[in-house]
Amino acid sequence: MVTQKDVADLAGVSFITVSRVVNGETNVKEETKKKVLAAIDKLGYAPNFAGQVLNSGKCNTIAILTPIPLEQSQFTRLAYLMQVLAGIEESCRNNNIDMILGSVPEVMHNTSYDYLRPFRQKKVDGIIYIGLKKIPKEMMEELKKRDRPCVVIGDRPRSSLLSWVDTDNFSAAYNTIQKIQEYGHKIIAFIGLESTIYNENISEREKGFIKALQDANVSYAPEDYIIRTDYDANGLCEKISDAVKKWHHAPSAIFCSMDSLVPETVKGLAKAGLSVPDDVSIVGFDGFINDSYYYLKIATNVQPLKEMGKTAAEILFNHINNKVTKKQTEIFQVEFVPNDSLRKK
Repeated sequence: MVTQKDVADLAGVSFITVSRVVNGETNVKEETKKKVLAAIDKLGYAPNFAGQVLNSGKCNTIAILTPIPLEQSQFTRLAYLMQVLAGIEESCRNNNIDMILGSVPEVMHNTSYDYLRPFRQKKVDGIIYIGLKKIPKEMMEELKKRDRPCVVIGDRPRSSLLSWVDTDNFSAAYNTIQKIQEYGHKIIAFIGLESTIYNENISEREKGFIKALQDANVSYAPEDYIIRTDYDANGLCEKISDAVKKWHHAPSAIFCSMDSLVPETVKGLAKAGLSVPDDVSIVGFDGFINDSYYYLKIATNVQPLKEMGKTAAEILFNHINNKVTKKQTEIFQVEFVPNDSLRKK
């Protein structure tokens, strides 16, 4: 095993000089630094991880935790995760930081696996949590106990311990309804999530839907045109087919709170004898479905997920390097993209 002493002998410098170069200290002449780096390259030396942690108190590694079940997720959920990770990875690469990825259940005490072991063993300097579901209670307790900084993406936890990065979901939904109305649609339905499922973003989109219709003084109760399902859209096809039969006036447009709900929505409409977009227009939210995924381009709202990932990582690095840094929050705007699935009435 190659040691720092081997590098020092080959470069003709002291052990201390090699240590300074390895740890990125600036009090080394450029010519000397080049000699040390050349020796490191020739010998294939890699710094001892445990030693670095002891010397600096940091392991230069962060954890990315997600409630998305990686082994069984739909394409859209994985697409969401991959775009966020692309931004985090870019920021980590620019800052010479490693990252580890893991999924976590909502309730940790029902499993024998210790999901929080990296924090207890101080293998990471901080955590980014993809907040599609509420951060687990056990994880919150661990963060308090270990004093590990954490940034949440896609949720707005009220805890003073947690910084967060999110999109303006209420405004995006409100503006979406206005856009749909500009296309001449009078009656608009909304596909959301069951109230038992925690997701503040979907709740905010539902609120934006209701508020926009109320402000437009529509002649019907917006709540009567809301259908709720779960993340996997179980039973949504039947719910939509049944609703079309029960509604006194069928909607000419449907706003899906997530793009992943679009396929089952289309199936439900087809079961009721309606087609998209000839009979009913559809607008989604996320920006994952395109013409290669479905038979037409879906009008949607595109979240800047890569930028959100980059920003979350930068906030986390700031917390790691400045222990007294206060809670930081960042709200991104969402771009509405009209496409084939939205037609003028």
